[in-house]
Amino acid sequence: MMHHRKAWCLILAVTAFGQTALDRLPRVEWMRQGLIAAGGNHEPPIFLRRHGGMIVNDAEYERRYRSEDLLRRLKAQGVEVFHTSLYKGFGMAAEKDEFEATRRIAAEAHKLGLKVDTYIQWNTMMYETFFVEQPAAKDWVQRDAVGRPIMLVYGHQQSFRYRPCFANRDYLDYLKRIVGFAVAEVKTDFIHFDNFDLNPEPESCHCRHCTAGFRAYLRAKYTEAQRKERFGFASVDYVNPPEWNELNPPATLAIIEDPGLQEWVDYRCQQMTDALREMALYARSRDPAVAIEINPHGITGGNRAWQAGVDHSRLLKWTDAFWSEEPNRPGWEPGGRLVSRIRSYKLARAYDNVLLANIAQEELAAAEGLAFNQNLAFAGVDPLTDTIRRYIDFYRRNRQIYVGARDVAPVAVLRSYPSIAYHHRSAQLAAILTEQTLIQSRIPFRLLFDDQMDELSQVRTVILPESECLSDAQITALRRFVEQGGGLVATGDAGLYDEWRRARPQPGLTGLIEGQAAAGRGVRSRRSVTAETRRKEAGKGRTAYLRQIAFDGPLPAMEPHFTISNRFWKLPANAQDLVAAIRWTLRDELPVDIGGPPYLVANVTHQTARRRIFAHLVNYRPRGGPLTQTNLHFRLPGGATVKSARFLAPDAEGAAALPVRPTAGGADVTVPRLRVYGVVEVAW
Repeated sequence: MMHHRKAWCLILAVTAFGQTALDRLPRVEWMRQGLIAAGGNHEPPIFLRRHGGMIVNDAEYERRYRSEDLLRRLKAQGVEVFHTSLYKGFGMAAEKDEFEATRRIAAEAHKLGLKVDTYIQWNTMMYETFFVEQPAAKDWVQRDAVGRPIMLVYGHQQSFRYRPCFANRDYLDYLKRIVGFAVAEVKTDFIHFDNFDLNPEPESCHCRHCTAGFRAYLRAKYTEAQRKERFGFASVDYVNPPEWNELNPPATLAIIEDPGLQEWVDYRCQQMTDALREMALYARSRDPAVAIEINPHGITGGNRAWQAGVDHSRLLKWTDAFWSEEPNRPGWEPGGRLVSRIRSYKLARAYDNVLLANIAQEELAAAEGLAFNQNLAFAGVDPLTDTIRRYIDFYRRNRQIYVGARDVAPVAVLRSYPSIAYHHRSAQLAAILTEQTLIQSRIPFRLLFDDQMDELSQVRTVILPESECLSDAQITALRRFVEQGGGLVATGDAGLYDEWRRARPQPGLTGLIEGQAAAGRGVRSRRSVTAETRRKEAGKGRTAYLRQIAFDGPLPAMEPHFTISNRFWKLPANAQDLVAAIRWTLRDELPVDIGGPPYLVANVTHQTARRRIFAHLVNYRPRGGPLTQTNLHFRLPGGATVKSARFLAPDAEGAAALPVRPTAGGADVTVPRLRVYGVVEVAW
């Protein structure tokens, strides 16, 4: 890696992360110009009636959710994409009237210059009507180990929803008919696939299609010799999906070591990815400009691969956007917990997606979306609040600072799939605490996934938070990265296992880091914290090793499946040691240093062609009053000098010029007042 000053120039020069168009869905151009969507209602009358609990008046429903008056109001409020229903899972015959109503309202929206986002239920067969239309669909249902249908249940009163099997060719062909109608007849611009997940064990599908599919998957994935190394034998003709009993409950499984179970987790993730890929490519074959979105949730602290068959790093190559219904409303909570959706936004940015999360009624959520999503995305439902309309107006007036902007991220946090999927309790918590430290320390960072190791040259320091399971190829790439000048911060058991979670005879990072002992420490509470950090000059780079990321206080009792919910989202006890280690590997040069309290958070973006760098500031404790005199120090690439600085905010009229104090290699600026959200723009 080159000298750190040149590396900073390289970071600014990066135009996109992620895979090439050869192994992913090309992004639709219109979404690159920003997204302001609102509804509408995606719950059709047939579902509202079957759901129960309310009076449904068809005329009132049409007036409120599918009228030209609604479209005109939304457009007048600055909305550009109209979200509406299409298919809920009752069957195409049962929902024929719904299809026609959606086609009609879509045509009206297009006349007004609005784009249309149509809702398609990915994962439900409302069997009471569906089986009337498709009697053969009884064979399309997911079934558990004893043959019972698996339900998609929202609460205990929706037992009329069966989950379809995505290994079943007939169901996939049926779903393609719905996608085809959406593209060809509705002429949709945007497809929203809802309920994009699977049930957790023991409710995984054991039907004949999945059993045969699992075996075929293992034969295709591994050679005969590799299967023998993986399982001890080569034939997988009688390998079955896992079964459970009272003495072996899946929700209490802390570490997944069984190769068959590991492969089953991987198979379920790949099954969902393959089905999505097929639908996305089919939709694009009918209209190259249609956008694809799914609702798998974001990074919420759950083990999504193990519990839901969701591996974001595979799925988001085949989407333009995704939805997260996570309950993490942004704010500063008692006990010093900063709750945010920042991780989910960074996940979206890692794969050049847009995250949709409902920001309605919440100014802080809108601020967070602009700062970390560079989009407002989903603004809510009619009528929009005055606050959200103010943010829409601000975004539309200043769109040029968001469109084409890329995150400046000298630090990357590796989110290792096998480490988190197979030892979630330790690796997920370490990742969450590491990210929390970076967020609250205002150190710009990105998320890095296993398929992105070829992007190491785009950052200056990589953090391995309890990244236990690293492949030989990943270790080789990390060694090369450090030898060429990169920084590495490793914690706990990083690199002690291979990608199958087999203990290595010798730690994988031997010679690269110092101080690592035997496996098994993991994340501990404050009572066992050690402040020891071992630092090392390695090749042209630097490495630091911390024995652990220490949770501050006794660990809360974990929920089933060890979900790391936002109860855990606080600074670790040794946060200062971690920050010091990171800054040392960075040679203490960040693109922007920002002072302020721990509830002031920042995201840094750039537009290289315009020679602009932006610091997006968010006050996560607005009820405590505005922040005053926030100081920022910018380091600029290649000896550049500052031309101007200005501050923009939704609650300010126009842009305010900021005094610039030149320094060696950069400049200092001060923001006099920040209420909730504002942007510092520096031109060089």
